[in-house]
Amino acid sequence: MKKPDESVLVHKIRKGDRNAFRKLYDRYHEQLYFLAKRYLKDQYLAEDAVQDLFLKVWNKRNMLQGSSIRGFLFTMMKNHLIDTIRKQKTSTKVKKDFKKLSKNRRRRNSTVEKVIYEEYRETVQMALQNMSPEQRKVFEMKNFEGLSNAEVAQKKEVSINTVKSQFYLGTKYVRNYLKKHAGLGK
Repeated sequence: MKKPDESVLVHKIRKGDRNAFRKLYDRYHEQLYFLAKRYLKDQYLAEDAVQDLFLKVWNKRNMLQGSSIRGFLFTMMKNHLIDTIRKQKTSTKVKKDFKKLSKNRRRRNSTVEKVIYEEYRETVQMALQNMSPEQRKVFEMKNFEGLSNAEVAQKKEVSINTVKSQFYLGTKYVRNYLKKHAGLGK
């Protein structure tokens, strides 16, 4: 069966002939698909590219001219592939930039947290300096050394109740000091 002349196909497509458009699609869709797949390296993107191309051709059918529809289709596909690849690269770059920004934000937040922690630590140290030596020693042994009441009592050679009392008073003092000087607990 003889293929209709391309100029006849173009003329019929310009007039809205769906059968002529179908013939054009049947004649070129596989070649365009393989071209798209070779560059996009993805079956679904290649199928989308072919569909997009033929949709553009149908929507702009009244602008079709001449008999070299093949050259026109392949030029359109080349331009479409360039745009698609450019968008993919931009999308990948945006993802990388977002990851880098997130990492920097975490680093920046970490720095801010360190500064705030250091300020609170200094405030606690100032509170400790204002405590009685007995309360401070018990507070430090329990909070910084992790000793139990019994261990503190044994080391200081005092009763467990004395340790509990000094720790309670020391903790209460530090808490009030932080409320007053560090804005905690308002």
